[in-house]
Amino acid sequence: MMNKTKKMTTITMLVALSVLFHIVESMIPLPLPVPGFRLGLANIVGLIALYLFNFKIMIGVNLTRVIFASLLKGTLFGTGFWLSLSGVILSSIACLLAKKFTPMSIYGVSVAGSVFHAIGQVIMVTFIYQQFFMQAILPLLILLGIPSGLFIAFLADSVVERLQHRL
Repeated sequence: MMNKTKKMTTITMLVALSVLFHIVESMIPLPLPVPGFRLGLANIVGLIALYLFNFKIMIGVNLTRVIFASLLKGTLFGTGFWLSLSGVILSSIACLLAKKFTPMSIYGVSVAGSVFHAIGQVIMVTFIYQQFFMQAILPLLILLGIPSGLFIAFLADSVVERLQHRL
């Protein structure tokens, strides 16, 4: 069992890493015909928080990441902030439900999170712009979210496996 100081330090480092991944990934354009699609590298850290600690820590890391990254990029309360926030809330809930109520491994949990992140963002962009045609790209986002979720799970699983032995 981890002492309070080590736990707090680990959580703080997870937040810092997730903010860094969030900002760096937003600077890297992907050569895909889908606007705004990202691999979701910061979600690696959310999964690590879920599997090392619990859902409360995961949601804290994810929400703190969205707020801090938006503050650092100067986009707090802009469209990107709301899209990120809606995606992270829905994906975190999906990860919790998948982990708690299904026999899914970290891979299934990650794919569920990835898919629901896309759903959350499409719901929010539809709400913000009142343009229902945005829902037309949802099947493509879900399709892209599956390999992305598997890749994120692979990386998170590798880190969790190593950290469980050290913490």
